[in-house]
Amino acid sequence: MTRYFLDSQEIAIPTEACSFNQVLKHVESIHLPPNTVIRQIQIDGLPLMPDSSEQFNLQSEIESRNRVDIFTGTIQDIAHDSIGEALDYLYRVETAIPSLSDTFQASPGPEAFESLRQLYEGLYWLNLLLDKLKANFQINYDGTLIQGVSASEYHQRFITILRQLIESQERRDYVLISDLLQYEICPLVPVWREMFQIVAEKVNTAQ
Repeated sequence: MTRYFLDSQEIAIPTEACSFNQVLKHVESIHLPPNTVIRQIQIDGLPLMPDSSEQFNLQSEIESRNRVDIFTGTIQDIAHDSIGEALDYLYRVETAIPSLSDTFQASPGPEAFESLRQLYEGLYWLNLLLDKLKANFQINYDGTLIQGVSASEYHQRFITILRQLIESQERRDYVLISDLLQYEICPLVPVWREMFQIVAEKVNTAQ
């Protein structure tokens, strides 16, 4: 029989919970204190990947496992982890963007377009993270100044540049892609870093 642990403490799961999602809903409604969320799930010591919980049926899959560990954290914990990941990502792309820009000045191949796609996805994730932090911690980006300019204005500038990048790719204007990466996106990276550092301070004051 599968044993369930919440932050290393064993808990009982009702037998009527016949799907893994129902198990998680039971844990969230009964066992989690306010301002706490599920941070990670491990099945027999292996992390459960995002979006894979739908694949598990309690009768056919989970019951064949020995142990399910559910780890929790506060919203602040999750926010700080995400901000740390965002800062690490920004440091990585800051060194990668100039090289990618040079590639589009020459003759970009499949690897360059794959790197550009990954950059789009990363920037989209940063934008989504900022929106979630704003909603969860009531952060006023209009009143958050970075180098004398509001964070909201930088956000709008980023959306405009991203749209120009996509349109340039559709037109196969690779020189413009190179220029946008070098002269528009690159200067925004330190701004984003400062923005996330400011948001981290606001998250701290919300605790």
